[in-house]
Amino acid sequence: MDRLIPIFDSDALPIGILVLIVIEAAVLYVWQRRNPSSPLGSPNTARIVSFLGAGGSLVAAMIFHRRPEPSPEGFALAMLAALVIHLWHITVLLRR
Repeated sequence: MDRLIPIFDSDALPIGILVLIVIEAAVLYVWQRRNPSSPLGSPNTARIVSFLGAGGSLVAAMIFHRRPEPSPEGFALAMLAALVIHLWHITVLLRR
């Protein structure tokens, strides 16, 4: 367990999560393009980006918050981005 402490103390975990979010978005986009008759519906890039973008913005806020010298401006900007993208996601869902 002690070997995990440096991983949690570094930025490797949140940056890894951001990389996974980008990979997930790419895989979902390609999969929806190849299977338009899937339960997820036809390809909808706005739905994918708005859903995963809000989560990515929250992870970015976590990176700004947990720095050795926290950046309140970066944190506030990332949280604002999460709010705006989340509201965009709601409008995308309501248009369905």
